[in-house]
Amino acid sequence: MKRTLIALSVLCLIAAGAGAQQMMAGPGFEQELAAALQDLGSTPIGTLTVEDLTKIAARVSIAEQKARYVQRARMASMVIPGVGQLISGDTLGGSLYLTADLAVVAGTLLGAYFLLPSNVQFNQLDYFNTPLTTISSTWNGNTVLQYLPAAGVMAGGMLVKMILGHFAAVGAAHDAREAISQGKVTFTPHFGPMGGGGGMGMGMDMRF
Repeated sequence: MKRTLIALSVLCLIAAGAGAQQMMAGPGFEQELAAALQDLGSTPIGTLTVEDLTKIAARVSIAEQKARYVQRARMASMVIPGVGQLISGDTLGGSLYLTADLAVVAGTLLGAYFLLPSNVQFNQLDYFNTPLTTISSTWNGNTVLQYLPAAGVMAGGMLVKMILGHFAAVGAAHDAREAISQGKVTFTPHFGPMGGGGGMGMGMDMRF
């Protein structure tokens, strides 16, 4: 019963922020809460102070912030390979992934362009001075089969980019966890307005 009341008190403090549900579902929440309750030992409920509850909330908040930091790096590199590495401080890895991503995008666009029917390529069709109706009729005058090679290259390029993004995301998450464990980035809980929502709750203060 005591543990339940303490847990509910902590959650009430955290729930004042906009991301309460995300925090409760985040990795490390249950472990940190259990550890915080263990620290309290057999402290009677009536002797618990706001400071005691704030310490628990702060501990859980830091765990949630770490999870968000790792997730932010992961998602950034999934969208644009290399960005997550740069967020985590891996400049070399980030630069290599960004270069690879640019190469994939550029290669895909160029390959698709040169596989388009010749009558819609720039050397055959002046897109700046030709009426839009003529441009449209030229494109519509080709068959689907004539566009298939270019479409195939685009699909292949998108697949390669997704695979590259996956590996970049995994690497970025690893780099983020390493940055946390090595103390390259730290988190400080604080109470105050969160974002632009006007709510009150646990915020995040990262230091590199």
